[in-house]
Amino acid sequence: MTYLWVTLGVALIAAVVIDIWLTILHPDAEGAIAGAVRRLVWRASSIIAGRRREPHRTPLVWAGPVLVTGTFLAWIAPLVLGVALVVWPYIDGYHRIAGYGPAGFDDALYFAAGTLTVLGFGDLTPDTPAQKLFTVCVGALGFALFAALATYLIELITGLSVRNGFALAVHDQVRGTDGVGLLARSLTDEGLDAARQRCAAWAESLRAIDDTVRRYPLVALTYRPRRPDYDIEPALEQVTEATVAALLAARCDAWRGLGPRAEELAYALLRTQDTIARRYLGGTVPDGVAVRPTDLSADTSADLSSDAEQALRRLHRRLADELDSQPGDEPGGGFDQPVPTDGLAMEVLSRSLTFLDGLRGWSAPAVRLRHPDRS
Repeated sequence: MTYLWVTLGVALIAAVVIDIWLTILHPDAEGAIAGAVRRLVWRASSIIAGRRREPHRTPLVWAGPVLVTGTFLAWIAPLVLGVALVVWPYIDGYHRIAGYGPAGFDDALYFAAGTLTVLGFGDLTPDTPAQKLFTVCVGALGFALFAALATYLIELITGLSVRNGFALAVHDQVRGTDGVGLLARSLTDEGLDAARQRCAAWAESLRAIDDTVRRYPLVALTYRPRRPDYDIEPALEQVTEATVAALLAARCDAWRGLGPRAEELAYALLRTQDTIARRYLGGTVPDGVAVRPTDLSADTSADLSSDAEQALRRLHRRLADELDSQPGDEPGGGFDQPVPTDGLAMEVLSRSLTFLDGLRGWSAPAVRLRHPDRS
């Protein structure tokens, strides 16, 4: 029985250490424990927020802190239990101060928690060389654990700052209009170079968000702000509209130089959507295929494709109207290209609609891009 408890304790310690190593130190992986906690907390928060009579963001606002706290507890508790299981069979051999009394499993838990937190009260100490070596190793493990947790929090806060800065920038730039209007205004009022620079800046921000979400999934959708101007989903929606508008405008001779930057922005946007989908929706966002095929029928997928075509026509018409109504050097009449039935613009819009449709039920704010009648 002694070997059984020791084996179980070592297995728990190894499982937690591997989970922490994958989650914090590996850039392309997430531990099973951390992933399970993230999915459980986020689904529960989304369900609670979605079932309220009046949609309210409070459950989503608290999802991030609860998730981080739950993840840390899900690491610390099994680690303490694992150390206690290793110590418990040999607890009678540990030195105890006078009057301590008989030692039991609660004392093993007490010793494990005190050693992992590098406190070491001294009322229960190892006697044999093997026990002393194990205690030193556990103390080093505890120090490394809390250092890793601190690093994780710092990186998480940094990633949230990048995400919120991007959302604020997009919100301020499109204030009073939308992605299509912003792109048209950039082309006519600011010029082609300004539009190219904006596309490049957005692409760079999306790449930074994608890299952060890949390493720290909590940055994507958790830590929801109370203020909508900090929300990442409307920002992604506006950038999607601007990206499609840029791809459409680049088909005209007057703004053909916008093409490379528009394509760069499109690929950065699609990559970010795929990363978020992998972390939260259980898959990538292929063209014309639902994020969660088990939840969407063939008719629903066909509806999404039809919605994409209709949305593309509306965006095309909206861009033409905006360019006609904006003063500038380039006449709006130069936008005379037909609506493309395929190509990168159609792919971006189709995959974006699929992605945003997959977010339904995961967040309180309504997704507007699926029916973008803003003209």
